[in-house]
Amino acid sequence: MKRGTSAGRSFMLARALVVFLTLLGASGCASFGPTSVDRDRFDYIQAIAISWKQQTLLNVVKLRYSDTPVFLDVSQVIGSYQLQAGVSVGGGVNFGGPPLPNTLSLGAAGTYTDRPTVVYTPLTGAHFLKVLMTPIPPPALFPLIESGWPADLLLQLGTQTVNGVSNKKGGARGRAADPAFGQLLAALQRIQASGAVSLRTEVSKETKQEGVLLTLARKDVAPETLADQALVRKLLGLRPGLHEFKIVYGTLAEADDVIAIQTRSAFQIMVELGADIEVPAAHAAERRTYPTSSEPTAAGPNALLPLVRIQSGTSAPGDAFAAVKYRDYWYWIDDRDLRSKGVFTFLMVIMTLAEKEEKAPPPVVTIPAN
Repeated sequence: MKRGTSAGRSFMLARALVVFLTLLGASGCASFGPTSVDRDRFDYIQAIAISWKQQTLLNVVKLRYSDTPVFLDVSQVIGSYQLQAGVSVGGGVNFGGPPLPNTLSLGAAGTYTDRPTVVYTPLTGAHFLKVLMTPIPPPALFPLIESGWPADLLLQLGTQTVNGVSNKKGGARGRAADPAFGQLLAALQRIQASGAVSLRTEVSKETKQEGVLLTLARKDVAPETLADQALVRKLLGLRPGLHEFKIVYGTLAEADDVIAIQTRSAFQIMVELGADIEVPAAHAAERRTYPTSSEPTAAGPNALLPLVRIQSGTSAPGDAFAAVKYRDYWYWIDDRDLRSKGVFTFLMVIMTLAEKEEKAPPPVVTIPAN
């Protein structure tokens, strides 16, 4: 009876231990999925953002070398986790009693597997033309000024002509901006800072299309702002004394109450940004690309500043906003260059505006936790 009781207790102890370890493992697995959400969401956001910056910078550099740009959109992200745990229990009971003891052995094993799947969609065909080659619609560009974006920076980056007044054109056959263009941007920036300009959107009853009206304030305006308003009317050939103007897409206005704007596409903007790259002198000498402009930076209140500064070197930069390697050289935007970072980030906004109605589905993050 005593030997049977001892054996029964040993088996009962082993059984209880197995049940306890099983419940403990089940409890840990149940909480694994929710705890991964906080970490994975921000890890994937950061990875996608860094990848977009590097891809865009690389394509800007490639265009400078007349190379083919290629875009891959992250269309789906699937993170699959698997956590497996196992417990083994073994033992022996000595029915003969001492000196041989009863034995009990325990074992545990676990495996963790992370198999992320990222699905890429190449930007080709009609979608490529829509996103990269379609000019920014003026009704999409000008509300950004109303929301606080600097008018001078937006127009220098996103437009080629305003009522026939031409912006700078980069590239191998580039040309300088009209002197009036710098005057126009400076005057608009001062008017915007004074708060004496506003925009509103109207929908045409005939075409059902959106239109933008620009209004120059006429009440409680400082004399210097009134002078800037008069200068804008003069530079653009607008009717003196008129305060409201219709904004349309085009090169030249057909009336003196219309502002015709020839906007750029994302592709054109990338070419313009590439024109400011400080390429290696050896590459220009070997005619791999055109040389960086040696013109001194213009000075004065009406001067157009370079849109972006992209540096190059043989070694990786230490503190970069974005950096890529191409043709054995590194190209980067310094993280302390606030203007260049802002212009580069705005390129993503431009590409989003160009999509208009048909937008590519956003990346989907699916994380099964087993």
